This record gives sequence, C-alpha cells and structure tokens, in this order.
Amino acid sequence: MKNIGLLFLIIFMSYITGCSQTKPSRYYVLSPIKDTAPLSASDPNKKYIIGVGPIKFPKYLTRSQIIHFSGNNEIIVDEYNRWAEPVAQNVTRVLRTNLIKLLPSSYAIGYPWERALNVHYQLMLDIHQFEAGPDGTVTLNAHWTIYNVSETKYIEVIRHFKYSNKIKEINYSNIFAEKSKALEKLSIDITKEIQILLQPDNAQKTPSSR
Repeated sequence: MKNIGLLFLIIFMSYITGCSQTKPSRYYVLSPIKDTAPLSASDPNKKYIIGVGPIKFPKYLTRSQIIHFSGNNEIIVDEYNRWAEPVAQNVTRVLRTNLIKLLPSSYAIGYPWERALNVHYQLMLDIHQFEAGPDGTVTLNAHWTIYNVSETKYIEVIRHFKYSNKIKEINYSNIFAEKSKALEKLSIDITKEIQILLQPDNAQKTPSSR
C-alpha cells in the first residue's frame, strides 16, 4: 500500500508540475534598413527636423499579441507570439531610423515632441492594413501626409501607399522581415517627397505659389 501511495503521489506531483508550466511566449520587432548610401548628400549646415507621428492603426492591430488572418473575415490572435513593444511605437522608431539614414541632412523625432523643438515637417500616417494573410501575403496599406509645421502651416503632400508580397515560407521571422521591407519601401517614398520639399526653390515658396 505504501508503494502504491508513493506512486500515486509521484504521478500527482508530476501532473501538477506539468499544469503549472506554461508555454513560453516569443517576441518580435520590426527592423530598420541596414546602413546604406543615403538618398541625399549630408549637409551639416542645413539641418531639418522631421516629426514622425501620430500613426493611427485599426484597433485590432494595437494588441500585444500578433494577429493574422485565416480567411477574409476571421482573425487569429496568437497568445504565444507577441510584439516586443507597442506596434505604433515600433513602427515610429523604425520610420525615424530609416529617415535619418536616408536623409542625413535631417533628423527625425517621434511624436509627441517638445514644443520648443523647431520641427519643420510632420509626417502623419493612417495605416489601414499591416498584416499577413493565410497564404503568406504580407500587406501594408496606408495613407500618409507631410505637414509643414514651420511658418506656412500647410499640408504639403498627401499620398497613398500599398505594398503586398507573398513570402515562400510562412513563419513569424519571415513575416516580420517582410513587414520591415514594406516599411523600407514606404520610407524611400517618403524620403523622395521630403527631398523635393527641402530643395531651396521649394522651401522659399509660399502655399499660394505651390
């Protein structure tokens, strides 16, 4: 009887220990572009500050768990794979870093910023889609605006951006790498528009002359 009781106790303790152990979560972040040749030459005498944000997301994208679509209208919430930081914070940080690398004559800061800072242009984004589909298609769909916050107080640029690409092997590492690539493409498009705005001829124009 003692042996049976001891065996039962061992089985019971093993069951309790197994139940108390939860599956560890894995965390992911987006990555900025690697060091590359800037799209404009560095000019230490001509510094501009670009403000990045606010960035708006659909409510379902702002949760800490990673979501993906299993169909046209069904969302899967993955409890064990999560964003390492809030999605808006991660996207803002990556865009800031990308713009700094692509526009070395400028510096980018995240929203909100101190009023004392002399921000020249503000980049605002409304992201409609930023997810992976059931077939591994990663999509970034957004509208973005560049607002002149210096003396003119004028909306300079309004654009729509759409990126969609299907990855071969579906896993979170590949999905986040593809999402980072989508932000890289977006950053390049934004940089090209900022380059135009920073040209002397355009910088001296008033809103009525544009």
